[in-house]
Amino acid sequence: MDTLQVFLAAKAELLRYATRITGDSSEAADVMQEAWLRFRAVAGARQLEEPHGYLVRIVGNLALDRQRQQGRANRLFIPDGGGLAGFVPSDEPSQQAVLEAKDELERLRLAMERLPARTRRAFEMHRFDGMKLIEIAVELGISKSVASELVIDAVEFCKKALKRRH
Repeated sequence: MDTLQVFLAAKAELLRYATRITGDSSEAADVMQEAWLRFRAVAGARQLEEPHGYLVRIVGNLALDRQRQQGRANRLFIPDGGGLAGFVPSDEPSQQAVLEAKDELERLRLAMERLPARTRRAFEMHRFDGMKLIEIAVELGISKSVASELVIDAVEFCKKALKRRH
């Protein structure tokens, strides 16, 4: 059983199900992420007789838990924050974090410039254009395994470049 195939085949149905329960599409998306992690962990540890049903049960339970938590929060807290919103720390990253992210992005850009052209193109198609390996292979006129190797090589190269500090 390929857990990813089971999950992807049921994803749209499960997202609608979670949205109906939570009443919020962003909450439902969070439920889906958590459901995938739990499903993968369980499916990797033991054989599931009915993986789709098990996945539906995970999503339902998680969505109900979120709905209950939201109900408790609504009862405990004043909906508009009682004018206390100004005292809540900002979710914005600090200037230090922004500078570090810019530095990391620049190191990644420089690393990508050092990649061979075909490797860089395969990596960009996979990571930025969302293309599947078979699509990359067709586009570049190579086998799927070579496309996979190119993407893996690029990822490893970029990881090493990000670990290095100039």
